Amino acid sequence: MAPNGSNAQQQQDILPNFLIAGAAKSGTTSLYYYLKGHPEIYLSPVKEPCFFTHQILELPQQGIGDDKKFYIKTFEDYCRLFQGAEGKKAVGEASADSVYLYDKTIPIIKRILGDPAIIILLRNPVTRAFSAYLHLVRDNREPLSFEEGLAEEEDRIQRNWQCMWHYKIRGLYYGQVKAFMKAFSRVKVVLHDDLKKTPMSVVKEVFEFLGVDTSYQPTDTATRYNTSGIPRFKSLNNLFLMKNIVQRSIRNTGSFMLTEDRWVKLRDTLRGKLLVKTEMKPETRAYLQQYFREDILKLRELTGKDLSAWLKEK
Repeated sequence: MAPNGSNAQQQQDILPNFLIAGAAKSGTTSLYYYLKGHPEIYLSPVKEPCFFTHQILELPQQGIGDDKKFYIKTFEDYCRLFQGAEGKKAVGEASADSVYLYDKTIPIIKRILGDPAIIILLRNPVTRAFSAYLHLVRDNREPLSFEEGLAEEEDRIQRNWQCMWHYKIRGLYYGQVKAFMKAFSRVKVVLHDDLKKTPMSVVKEVFEFLGVDTSYQPTDTATRYNTSGIPRFKSLNNLFLMKNIVQRSIRNTGSFMLTEDRWVKLRDTLRGKLLVKTEMKPETRAYLQQYFREDILKLRELTGKDLSAWLKEK
């Protein structure tokens, strides 16, 4: 946590003037990499430092694999993430937990960063919930069916499981977005569907929002980062999960030969080809659509976004 006092060194620290605040499984990783190449933008080399949520969570959390979650713990380490940002117009980071835990993260963000620009990506909460489930299946963490996981959600929350397990409640966006709009003067809401269908148009809007050159064109907007799905071959998928010398060697070699960002692009492309997409049961989809309906209607009024596709049955 940042100290209350200030000194000359602290005054020299470069800190973010914008945040990609969430929501998880809504395209935050893709947007991070699309923005990262812009010559006037600096994004922290750690994509998801989760510094603000580290200050408020009861750690370690108790879900399967939750102890592997990475956090930047100290204010000094957080400042070090931005040491290379001198001369950049827009300095930011992308921690997808921030918007969900808004009631506790907002006061800390305001105290440390003041009034940064906020970017919130939102995805149809029904498909976001299923994507979060498949993310945990992909990582060998979720042993239950989606329906069983939904039934266990409240108990898991009570037992302090990481918020990736909060399939339903994390998709109740209205209160989250409203709180950020009230707390900060500049908040931009981006829809996952728009980022997926017209990435160049959305990225240009974000450049304009951040006040940087809008003529820059990312070259990798066809890449889908951090995709979810059922592993086609578990043994191959496990190569991406094992925290051993073999996996580290592959990563280090890839990063050395391609640069870190190009290695991540290649890794996520290859991994995506090993994942099988599946559909949730129609009755589960119908249940979730009803669960989220009222919240979606309020969110539509709040943001002015066309959310009609979220309200339609597939």
